[in-house]
Amino acid sequence: MDLRQLKHFMALAEARNFNRASESVGLTQSALTQSISKLEKELDLQLFIRSKTGSVLTKHGRRLLDHAKVISGQFEAANTELKARARHLRTEVRVGVINSLSDEILIRAVSMFQSAYPDYNVKIVKDWSPGLAAQLAEGEIDFAFLSDHFLTRDMPEIERQPLFRDHVRIVVGEKHPLYRHRKPTLPDLANQQWVAVSTSPDWPEFLARVFASADIEPPRHVVRTNSMTLATLFIVGGHAVGLVSPKLFHSSSRGSDRVKYFSVPEFDQERQFSICRRARMVVRPFHQRFMDNLQTAILEWIDANGSD
Repeated sequence: MDLRQLKHFMALAEARNFNRASESVGLTQSALTQSISKLEKELDLQLFIRSKTGSVLTKHGRRLLDHAKVISGQFEAANTELKARARHLRTEVRVGVINSLSDEILIRAVSMFQSAYPDYNVKIVKDWSPGLAAQLAEGEIDFAFLSDHFLTRDMPEIERQPLFRDHVRIVVGEKHPLYRHRKPTLPDLANQQWVAVSTSPDWPEFLARVFASADIEPPRHVVRTNSMTLATLFIVGGHAVGLVSPKLFHSSSRGSDRVKYFSVPEFDQERQFSICRRARMVVRPFHQRFMDNLQTAILEWIDANGSD
């Protein structure tokens, strides 16, 4: 099995049709058929179920596709890096972080990194944890800072470096009617507008499950956004209830000293935050340097500004 065969295999897996797949890789249909058949013979496994309507991956084919995507991503990364070096272009570090991480932390990490690697660029992607995990697995980013809570247990391709733990809490601003409550209940929270730093439909579904378990109608108004800045304005301004990691919310949000946190048993969850990377990733010295700088910047900022 070689890269050429994997390229042919991935083309057919995507197109599900020998004619379209052969066109995409610049082969005749018979040549592609021979390449796939040879691969199946070498592996002694059937990779596709062929029919008049197309070719569908078997369970063995799906497993090979997972590996092929990782190999293809590493090959492209190596190819890009070496070509960049050959042309004296700058190499890029690709990192993903959750929306709630302070921009000031990122600026600090980038500054430390560029003092050691001035000719390297940095690409920063902000997303929620499941989105970052998917991009990491696909090789679209080199590593990510995220919450382990959203990673499935059967992800051996992801290697985790734990940084800290925190309990998520209900949070409201000082202008919110619940601010002066000693301990709001689920019925109190059900009557309020909520805001979530997530555009996924999973979030309102999670909210609905929590209230349904207590036979309470869920909140009627939920604002979903991928902007931490907007969510913060809703919370600090007293317009909505949020569910946050106090350490990250405090460190990322101006005005977070004017908020109040509540521990509500139905929402109380401990979460671990980690820097994650692909287990098969070839970690270059500049990768390791940025991961170390990001870890230092996060922990120093939380120690100085975080909430207990």
